[in-house]
Amino acid sequence: MSSGSRPSRRQFLGGVGATAAAAGLLTVLPEGVAEAAASARGRGSLDHVEHVVILMQENRSFDHYYGSMKGVRGFNDPAALTLATGQSVLHQPDLLRPDGGYLLPFRVDTSKVDGQDLGDLAHDWDTTHLAWNGGRYDQWTAAKTDMTMGYFGEADIPLHRALAEAFTICDAYHCSIQGPTTPNRLYHWTGTIDPAGIAGGPATANPPDYQPVYHWTTYPERLQKAGISWQVYANDEVGDGSDGYVGDYGDNPLWLFQAYHDALASTDPAVRQLAERASLRTAWKPDSGLGQNVDHVIAEFAAACASSTLPAVSWVVAPYLYSEHPAARPVDGEAYVQGVLKALWANPELWAKTVVLINYDENDGFFDHVPPPVPPAGTPAEFLPAVQPIYQELPPAFGAPTPIGLGPRVPMTVISPWSHGGWVNSQTFDHTSVLRFLEAWTGVRETNISAWRRSICGDLTGCFDFATASTKIPLLPDSGLLRKQADAKESKLPTAEPPAPGRQVTPRQDPGRLQTRPLPYRLLSNASVAGPSVEVAIANTGSATAAFAVYPRQLLSLDAIPLDVAAGAEVKTAVPLEPVTGAYDVSVHGPNGHLLRAAGNALSSLTHVEVRLAATGTSAQPRLTLIATNGGAAPRSVTVTGLDGRPVVLNLRPGATGTTTLDPWASQHGWYDLTVSLAGQLAYLRRFAGHLENGRPSVTR
Repeated sequence: MSSGSRPSRRQFLGGVGATAAAAGLLTVLPEGVAEAAASARGRGSLDHVEHVVILMQENRSFDHYYGSMKGVRGFNDPAALTLATGQSVLHQPDLLRPDGGYLLPFRVDTSKVDGQDLGDLAHDWDTTHLAWNGGRYDQWTAAKTDMTMGYFGEADIPLHRALAEAFTICDAYHCSIQGPTTPNRLYHWTGTIDPAGIAGGPATANPPDYQPVYHWTTYPERLQKAGISWQVYANDEVGDGSDGYVGDYGDNPLWLFQAYHDALASTDPAVRQLAERASLRTAWKPDSGLGQNVDHVIAEFAAACASSTLPAVSWVVAPYLYSEHPAARPVDGEAYVQGVLKALWANPELWAKTVVLINYDENDGFFDHVPPPVPPAGTPAEFLPAVQPIYQELPPAFGAPTPIGLGPRVPMTVISPWSHGGWVNSQTFDHTSVLRFLEAWTGVRETNISAWRRSICGDLTGCFDFATASTKIPLLPDSGLLRKQADAKESKLPTAEPPAPGRQVTPRQDPGRLQTRPLPYRLLSNASVAGPSVEVAIANTGSATAAFAVYPRQLLSLDAIPLDVAAGAEVKTAVPLEPVTGAYDVSVHGPNGHLLRAAGNALSSLTHVEVRLAATGTSAQPRLTLIATNGGAAPRSVTVTGLDGRPVVLNLRPGATGTTTLDPWASQHGWYDLTVSLAGQLAYLRRFAGHLENGRPSVTR
């Protein structure tokens, strides 16, 4: 086809590929030929993508699956939140335990215990907000039981880990609501839970499956109107009946919308197509008995891959026992994921132009150590009354307005020829980011997404390098063999339990680093004592809004203070000193481990030293300069210690200013972590940590 007759992307997206297949244009190429063809297609554009496949699994937190993985923001996090107890957030308060009154994350070793069949934990609106606790993040065991702290190592989920290390994993991807499955899937498919309650919401719990209760517009309807092909692939046998290996477990939320039921009842084929593409049906087929055969369950999807008739956008919905929802086994979920990927990889030309997004709807009740960004008070479309026990709109409820989200981190793996090679992306994302990616690719906008989510959550495009493609298929564990091994031993293993008192072990991550994609944040935080307060100033010279949380630890009754800092802006806030002693201990947490901690005593004469961090250098070669000014009447000695461990001492006469400049890219791949102490003042501390972005890829700390 000549360049002059090439169809537009919109025309291609609407065509499902069937016409080209009939004309013999979609030739199946050997893997090496397909890789060469992909590399020759051009550079740097979303136009390379012709298919997006979205597979949302169930109920696992990021730390539960990936907290011990090398290179991600996991258990070794140097910027982990410090609780009011003075311990890190990994030490979750558990007053019934005699060994310290806390519980650490503990390995669920599937070679020793029956971790494949872990039961689910509470994951409703109320208990998830209780665990969050105003951002203090210290009520996980009280809200979710001690099993909340269980996690898997690489040997327990080897295929998931292999995919994450072969492609791109997002370690700042959050579920959308601090609540259960359906509301999170509604954000994923529609961008909202209808917080105003005008179309069947607000949806904060799971309504009965398959019944129409909502009336707002979904994203598939927008694709339909725009003439862009799409399909929900779900098994059509017995719904969510007694055989959990077939059906769709009620995980296709399009069943809950009246428009699809109306389309299903229509005799007009053009109207009925909406329901058929959504995988609605008037009756379920009987159980074939073949559900444990993954190839049978995904047969429709696999056939579309084999015939090159896959639509532009595909949502794949797993049956219960393949969904990984506890007690559904992770090993069965791995088999399902591998089946979907094998169906794509069997058609090299299709694989060369396809993006696969694998995420999880919510965290069940499993712990994650990174508090989610939440909106400042009064943010439109992001707050509900404090009590929302059912899925439909309620009269005014008890308590102060409560933020809807974001929720805890959940896994997201980005699999494509343009995200190949073992990368981490640490930009803030949530389920609406998937819709934003589809927006960027198709041009079809989802108007349900709130302005706040658009501002702080990215669109996933930063996970890709469209100038570099590789269709290489990674060597992966055999999920069929893993299933057989699990079948043979799980009934012989004891139930998983928290460690006995005195047997706790501090969790650690596997050694090693991963490559990181550049982020749209350029952040700088400072704090200074001003009158009866500590003034916190946060500057963002990047290209995207960054969400922060300010923790005033000297005032234990205060929750975290959320602050959003737009690109090109600086935001200041004042945190009161402890009223009697003048003590202060303020922490600022932001994206990608950005951290400021300022502690001291404002009443001490020794604290007349102001320390601040300034951005110096250029955009391409940025540096940081620490500036210390002695505003007192006596000489002072300031010690600055960085990641290299070598202290720099600034001896300051009264009224003098001293500086020290560092280049984090020269030796630390852009990472910095400065601790500042003041001679003669043990309470004084300044800590500045984070990553200095320069627009280039890096590696994890």
